[in-house]
Amino acid sequence: MSTIPNAFTAKKQKILDALKVPSAEYSDHSPKGSVDDAIKELIDEINQLEGIVTTSSCAGRISVFLEGRKVQNPSHPDGREERLESSSPGSTAPGGKGNGGHWLFVSHDPLILPTATQPEDGFLSKTFALNNVPGILPASEPSETRYIRFQFEPMILHIMTASLKHAQVVLAAAVSAGFRESGVQSLKNLNDPNAFPMVAVRTYGLGFASLVGFLNEEHGRSICQSLVSEAYLNILVKTANERFIANSDRIKRLREQLLDRRGDEKGCWEDKVTRSARKRAEGLERRAKWRKESDGTPAEEVLSTGLSFGGDP
Repeated sequence: MSTIPNAFTAKKQKILDALKVPSAEYSDHSPKGSVDDAIKELIDEINQLEGIVTTSSCAGRISVFLEGRKVQNPSHPDGREERLESSSPGSTAPGGKGNGGHWLFVSHDPLILPTATQPEDGFLSKTFALNNVPGILPASEPSETRYIRFQFEPMILHIMTASLKHAQVVLAAAVSAGFRESGVQSLKNLNDPNAFPMVAVRTYGLGFASLVGFLNEEHGRSICQSLVSEAYLNILVKTANERFIANSDRIKRLREQLLDRRGDEKGCWEDKVTRSARKRAEGLERRAKWRKESDGTPAEEVLSTGLSFGGDP
């Protein structure tokens, strides 16, 4: 694997120093404000490996989000809102976070449903700050309505790498673990000695979203009004809880894939040929130990035969 640039080492150390701050004092730009407990151990293990460091993460979450107000475009003849110019000051793309958009509920863990609660008790509507009086619909056009959406988002992890070779190893591990929409970013800046490839570890297959309400602003009041029944909210939560399990399985596989590609105790990375040779040597070593324990054959004799667990020569 290629030499680690000094600029990368300095950046990694700065990130690690920030992560060492006590949890009570640490804060980042996420809604939670800190590293999620569900992947903290994974983050620590990744950051011990040579040539890579995590820069941002989310373990996966359930959220209920109120969209921001769409900005009207005065240049359009009918005053239609500008739905795509989200980069302009004060504007908001559909479903965006600007202009009053905010979370009504966020959880990075499965939501436990009270067993004694029936759908008509309104537990989830209260939890999500929704008014569940039935039959109230938006009075305005969809383009002018601020909708409320329930969504489950699987883990996303950004890993800065010291080189493209490091990025390739991380990307291969991510895809093998089931994060099939992962990719390498920041490739346009490779001529900059202070810029490094970024691997976005992600999957869209587990995520889903559903409109569950809208902001009712009639009669001078702002009320988060539900558009669905309590029973439907219950189905969404149960589905999200199941997705949390699948998400956890993929996170475990990612950890295994990353650590399996670590070449030695110092955390150095291997290319495909080196890894194949190491796996074969490990198989021979296990075979030798098994033969020695089972029939007393000296380990050296077993290793010299070139046998492996699969019986390949």
